[in-house]
Parts: sequence; structure tokens; C-alpha cells
Amino acid sequence: MSFLKVERLCKSFGGLMAVHNLEFEIKEGEIIGLIGPNGSGKTTTLNLITGFLKPNSGTIIFAGENVAGLPPYRVCQKGIARTFQLTKSFPNFTALQNVMVGRVYGREPTTNLKAAAEEARESLQRVGLLDKEKVLAKDLTLMERKQLELARALATKPRLLLLDELMAGLNPGEAEEAMQLIKQIRDSGVTILVVEHIVKAILGLSDRIIVLDYGEKIAEGLPEEIVRNPQVIEVYLGKAHA
Repeated sequence: MSFLKVERLCKSFGGLMAVHNLEFEIKEGEIIGLIGPNGSGKTTTLNLITGFLKPNSGTIIFAGENVAGLPPYRVCQKGIARTFQLTKSFPNFTALQNVMVGRVYGREPTTNLKAAAEEARESLQRVGLLDKEKVLAKDLTLMERKQLELARALATKPRLLLLDELMAGLNPGEAEEAMQLIKQIRDSGVTILVVEHIVKAILGLSDRIIVLDYGEKIAEGLPEEIVRNPQVIEVYLGKAHA
């Protein structure tokens, strides 16, 4: 049974069709990789699922409900959270305050700030950032800001987590730590859709991979199938990764 089902999803910007008749399904408990060249529609797809963009047409069925066109806060309260390619923390809030925002306004909104703070600390600890809880977000390193964004997303209590290039800019050791954390999050019961350009990471993480090019799905399958797909090799992977 589909946990997320995208059907005939379209989004255009003026005369440019950024996403065209996109269809795919995600089962609960999967890690799905979404890859493709720059400009292929990956982030646009995440923006459509999370309500930051409204589709021109199509449906996005999450847990049996069409969430297409809902505002981001409503999508979040339904149980879909995300990180951003360029981190979007509140720079003058502490790390703890940033994560508390996710807890207070997430899937189970609360006005109990004391309880929200405790749960926010749990999210910070989960991503390895608890020792930075009193540090302003603007004073964190790139790796720490990415950890913070992930902690805030987790604090919303998501059922589906969308990760947009979480490992971009990280060194190999940091990327490996991020991969292990993503697997742990999935093992805790969160379904994950991940956009990533690090081929080794996406192959090592994903149960299945969806490939986009010019807003259309050109391939879908197991990692070992995708790396042998001639069209994917031509438009994205190149022969070095084949």
C-alpha cells in the first residue's frame, strides 16, 4: 500500500515546465532516492509535496489524503517535514529555540514550552548537537547548521521526512556520519525521500531510486538497476559511475 502517491503532477514557471506528469509511489518505511542533473525538478518536487509551491495539476496523496496545494504548516501538521538545500534556520535564535519552533508548531502542536524544550533537547541529542543548544544558529558551522535543520524537522514528529542535499558541502567523514544517522531515523519508523548528488551516498542509502530529467521521470528501480541504466548513465551518472 502506498504511503505517498504522486499522480500526474505538473508545475510550470511561465513557459518552463519544471515538473511534468510526474508519478511515483513510496511505501511506508522506505528510503527513496531522488536524483537527476541540476535543474531536473528535484527540489521543485519537494517544494510541491511540502506546500511551498502549488501544482498546476495533479495529486499528492499522503496517508490516504490529497495534500496538494495545502500551505506548508498544514502539510507539516499532517506529518511531512523537510530540510532545505540552503539551511533556513532562525539566525538569532539559539539552537534549542530553533528546534523548539519545530516542536511547538509540528504534527502535535503544543503550548507547553517546558515540555517542548525537553523534547527539543532530545532531537538535538539525536543529531549530535546537544552541546550547542545555547549557541546562536548564525554562529554554528555548516555541518552544525545542517544538523540543526534536521533536528528541527525531527522535532515536528514527522511520518515522512524529505531531505534536500543534506550532505552537500560535508567532508567524507561527515557524510558517512550523516548516512548512518539517516538510516537510524528510518529504523525509528520515519519514511524518507532524499535528494542527493553524492552518488556513493544515494546508492548506499536508497531502497529504490527515482531519476528525473527536465521534470520527467526517466527511470525508477533498485540502486543496482539504476547504475546500469543506459539513459541514466548518459544524462546523469556518466561512465565513471556505471
